Amino acid sequence: MSVTAHPLAIRIGEMIGGSKGIEHGEVLLDRRRVFILPTRAGLLFAAAMVMMLFGSINYSLQLGFLLTFLVTSMALVAMYHTHRNLARLTLTAHRAGNVFAGDLATFEITVHNATPEARYGLEFEPLQPSNPLFEALGPDRPVQPITNADIPASGSREIRVAVATRVRGRLPCPRLRIETRFPFGLWQAWSYYTPPLTAIVYPAPERDAPELPMVAGGDPEQETGLAVSGDEFAGVRPYQSGDPLKRVAWRLAARSDDLTVKLFEGYAQSEVVLELGAVDSTLGIEQKLARLCRWVLMAEAAQVRYALQLPDMRVEFGLGAEQREQCLTALALCGRQ
Repeated sequence: MSVTAHPLAIRIGEMIGGSKGIEHGEVLLDRRRVFILPTRAGLLFAAAMVMMLFGSINYSLQLGFLLTFLVTSMALVAMYHTHRNLARLTLTAHRAGNVFAGDLATFEITVHNATPEARYGLEFEPLQPSNPLFEALGPDRPVQPITNADIPASGSREIRVAVATRVRGRLPCPRLRIETRFPFGLWQAWSYYTPPLTAIVYPAPERDAPELPMVAGGDPEQETGLAVSGDEFAGVRPYQSGDPLKRVAWRLAARSDDLTVKLFEGYAQSEVVLELGAVDSTLGIEQKLARLCRWVLMAEAAQVRYALQLPDMRVEFGLGAEQREQCLTALALCGRQ
């Protein structure tokens, strides 16, 4: 673990910078919030300079003194530039993107640079979340990716910080460590920021889920249409998230860069109720939610109106992006309100 990610270093930073917990609005990284220490390469460089100094003293090397003090002065000037590369930036939380478990949740923040100097080599790293959902994973916690960015002079840039997910539920944005080692890598300046953003992690859809359950209402002898399952082949359409892989037209995919799904002509299901209690009782709760998640995606892809029935809530019949979002959110938070 890096010293800058250690809980003690974070607490000391909060005491010095006067910040704690979630920070709303615009957050300025003033000089009190930017910390600096030599890197491992910087410590080796300092040791080399000490050895050069002792060698120059022992052998009375005038050029040795000149080289030692010249290179050391350059390292001290680099310390100032490393600190300045991070100081006086303004951070503002933008939005969080909802994802399925196992995907990367993205948290967008805006970084504004009001100074006439561009900022280079900034790293945005989410520290390991303190969310109980991740603490339950123990040593199997996912490794969080690092986002690199440069900020233009007198300009702004949208930064998307990715957080690896493993389980469903509500995921607050973890504390972010913003670090730079520009220009020589001898010093590392860093600061902390906790944006007020929360993402919803949906259950991972079941891979080989069975077909949608029977219709809840309507007269199947009078209603026909196109769906991803049926009797007679009727054509293809572009692939959508949630379509069963077994319905993909793989022969067409081999000749094209785009995936298509086979359409069949048959009886259209007017409405279907997706009920947790009606799912196979031999499955665990997480497996049941994964199957319901897949059925929601399948119903959307087949344009079938659907309702969701959970022990603690019910989502009425509907269709479209809003209905999909409401149902997936209910599945993600089922039992974890």
